[in-house]
Amino acid sequence: MKLRSRGSSASSVPVPVTVRRLRPGDEAVLAHLARHNDRFGSMEDRTELEPLLPGDASTFLADDRTATFVAFAGEDPVGFLYACELYRRHTVLRHLCIYEVGVSDRHRNQGIGPALLAAVGDHARTQGIERGFVVTHTSNQAAMALHAAAGGQRTATDEAVFAFTWT
Repeated sequence: MKLRSRGSSASSVPVPVTVRRLRPGDEAVLAHLARHNDRFGSMEDRTELEPLLPGDASTFLADDRTATFVAFAGEDPVGFLYACELYRRHTVLRHLCIYEVGVSDRHRNQGIGPALLAAVGDHARTQGIERGFVVTHTSNQAAMALHAAAGGQRTATDEAVFAFTWT
């Protein structure tokens, strides 16, 4: 999928943006996203992250139930979406959980978030996955607007997210 990103000034030339799914062999891109995490996300998540070990990165990228889509402006990753296929015990076996979406500051409001959501939607359809979900904070107005504009329907107003650490 390709789209054209607007430049930062009237004199700049638009940069073509390409969205593609990462596969084995893209471990360096995955590491780049971790090391440059401060370019993506909301202010409270902006820390550099430790990349996966090379073997773990290869396993992550080879897992068919895990999908990471990256938007590239030329060779530069400027946005990403990470989703996982989950099995449910009722209704429909397979659901897609959109776990994380990030667009770099310089490339926001240029259609990259919607392009990433379109890519994961295309992926879900080709995999025969009919349902999916995403969890976000109501205070994250950009995410709320992005998901609503993409056709997401808010199903509850009282969600709570708990994190666990098993060490």
